[in-house]
Amino acid sequence: MNSKHTKGWLGGKSLISIFGLQRVKKKDDIRLHTASVHAALSVTRLAAAIASVASNCKNSSIESAEDVDPITGDIVASAAALVTTVCAEAAESLGAQKTNVSSAINSGLAIQTTDDMITLTAAAATCNVLINVSFTIIFR
Repeated sequence: MNSKHTKGWLGGKSLISIFGLQRVKKKDDIRLHTASVHAALSVTRLAAAIASVASNCKNSSIESAEDVDPITGDIVASAAALVTTVCAEAAESLGAQKTNVSSAINSGLAIQTTDDMITLTAAAATCNVLINVSFTIIFR
């Protein structure tokens, strides 16, 4: 069999180049999947931090704000806990291990400063932007 005929069947590409492209695509798919897991864990960590802050705010006395409803803190804390649960389930469904999810939740609950919250927010936003860019590049 002549290699020119084989290239004609394969759209002008050799078998080596086709297998090479498949290997690159597989690596890109693995990178995208890993990034998705990390992004889900980052959002889980952020949601846990928001739940922690909301819970701490409802427990602290609010003497300066007279028009603030004390039930609002409970509502925000409950909503953030629900979002944390959904994000944790999403991370597990993407393949994150339970220990990683648990660690993300515990580190989110353990934040101490506003700088920690800003860092978690930036990390979650960066992960999601990188996934969107990677997804766009891979599937053009």
